[in-house]
Amino acid sequence: MAAGGLSRSERKAAERVRRLREEQQRERLRQVSRILRKAAAERSAEEGRLLAESADLVTELQGRSRRREGLKRRQEEVCDDPEELRGKVRELASAVRNAKYLVVYTGAGISTAASIPDYRGPNGVWTLLQKGRSVSAADLSEAEPTLTHMSITRLHEQKLVCTSCVPNREYVRVFDVTERTALHRHQTGRTCHKCGTQLRDTIVHFGERGTLGQPLNWEAATEAASRADTILCLGSSLKVLKKYPRLWCMTKPPSRRPKLYIVNLQWTPKDDWAALKLHGKCDDVMRLLMAELGLEIPAYSRWQDPIFSLATPLRAGEEGSHSRKSLCRSREEAPPGDRGAPLSSAPILGGWFGRGCTKRTKRKKVT
Repeated sequence: MAAGGLSRSERKAAERVRRLREEQQRERLRQVSRILRKAAAERSAEEGRLLAESADLVTELQGRSRRREGLKRRQEEVCDDPEELRGKVRELASAVRNAKYLVVYTGAGISTAASIPDYRGPNGVWTLLQKGRSVSAADLSEAEPTLTHMSITRLHEQKLVCTSCVPNREYVRVFDVTERTALHRHQTGRTCHKCGTQLRDTIVHFGERGTLGQPLNWEAATEAASRADTILCLGSSLKVLKKYPRLWCMTKPPSRRPKLYIVNLQWTPKDDWAALKLHGKCDDVMRLLMAELGLEIPAYSRWQDPIFSLATPLRAGEEGSHSRKSLCRSREEAPPGDRGAPLSSAPILGGWFGRGCTKRTKRKKVT
């Protein structure tokens, strides 16, 4: 006799009974689910009795259905009516004018007008990968800053940092530096010209938090957030930024936190905290906002783009260290040492574009 007073055969019999009950419960769940998918007028009397006898299962299945529909609605892109959007922009313009300290958080959505995909939109990188669809590399060599970039005077720069030099030496490049980097693997295959240490990108890859003090500069970012009385979020799902409480002054009482304004086509986890949510494309909103503020949007000129003067050229022997197209001041100009190899249309796994985003799936144990 084992502990508990049951023999081995009795325990096996009890286990068989438990499994039989679970299978019966699953079968009942499947039956109720099939019935609920029918219109009420199409259900037979017997099916109606089964639903009445399975009230708990009906409640559970209806709750699941509501949650699925809610998640589906959150992924949908919604656009405000043009007149409604103009009214919201006027309210946003008033907030910007009266702000004592304005902080802007931006996401991938500010670059979609330049044909650079976002992450969680209907055709975003993560969305397509989660559906099992392939993703090809984006050709960034022809991309230019969008109206939103120019409105907030934000430059597209990618930097590399040597963490051995004091102070850290930054390398600005005119090509995508993440070709060989991935989750928790940031070395690019090139070395510092001064000390020979491996260079690493400054990208915060999916599933990790940035730790480099420079140029990420979290200290200055949190200091700016603590001083802000107004926060404007542009083109971000905020699913990552929400995890940084200091960016939202969550230690302050609600009445002393900065007012939040969000511009995004999809739902964000901060919508309920926002003073105003604008459902519109970033360029459309910023065009209206700059007009309301009476500010001219500067025109972009590749010939005046500082990235070309800041960029560090590759050394001899480094020309073959990447296969990405480089930025050019004009289509006729070819950067020195650039092989100009076309990007492959084959699905890619690397860099900022997807490697590291696939979550591990739990495999069922074979019994």
